[in-house]
Amino acid sequence: MEFINTLFIGPVLPATMFLGLLLLWNLLAVLGTVDLHMPHGDIDLHLPTDAHVHADVPTHADAHLDSSSGGIGSGASDGLAVFMMKWLNLKEVPLVLWMGILAVTWWFISAMLWTVVDRRFLTEPGWLWSSILVARNLVIAVPLTKLATRPMRGWFTTERISAHSLIGQECKISSSVASPEFGQVKFKTEGSPLLLNVRTDGPSLAQGTPVWITHYDAKRRLYIVSPTTAVSAPDQASSQNKD
Repeated sequence: MEFINTLFIGPVLPATMFLGLLLLWNLLAVLGTVDLHMPHGDIDLHLPTDAHVHADVPTHADAHLDSSSGGIGSGASDGLAVFMMKWLNLKEVPLVLWMGILAVTWWFISAMLWTVVDRRFLTEPGWLWSSILVARNLVIAVPLTKLATRPMRGWFTTERISAHSLIGQECKISSSVASPEFGQVKFKTEGSPLLLNVRTDGPSLAQGTPVWITHYDAKRRLYIVSPTTAVSAPDQASSQNKD
């Protein structure tokens, strides 16, 4: 019971919530019920031409920074952002993995420091002290996450892939169903497969259906797919029933 209370005490609660939400989000992604989309992250394969992509994750880790129109201040901030990404190993380690390690590290540091040190001085911390302790725990967790991910920098193969180079390639539906509103496919690479967000150009398709990538929708930043073989009427009805 005391352990449960520790999870939801002020200085530990944000780390507990972050870890819980990340676990839930990954579970839903594995089940194929949500698009793997995270703004500015490594989750959704939004590939502009000649983007760098980690072959084992569904997106690129490189930040796309446009400093041509922002002046000196913009260039400095862009340079700092690139430096921080490199320093934190975010350019070489998938974001979803990096965040998972951060979540576990942050939660462990928060729970340990509260149990061993903090509660000796603050039995019921208010929002001010809780905020200070949360910030302190996060400041400790980030460098530890950097150290933990440093040996992983050579684990992930990086390839140069452009969005339009995938057009005409064959892959398979990986989500439970693919439709004009939702869907994902796995695209094989020399490393682990890429997970792409797709939409069909016709009927819904069941998991495992082989498809062609026929078009890249730059506006919606996703791919349009068609089945490699004709979909029979019973198959169409079965797919629609799954919807």
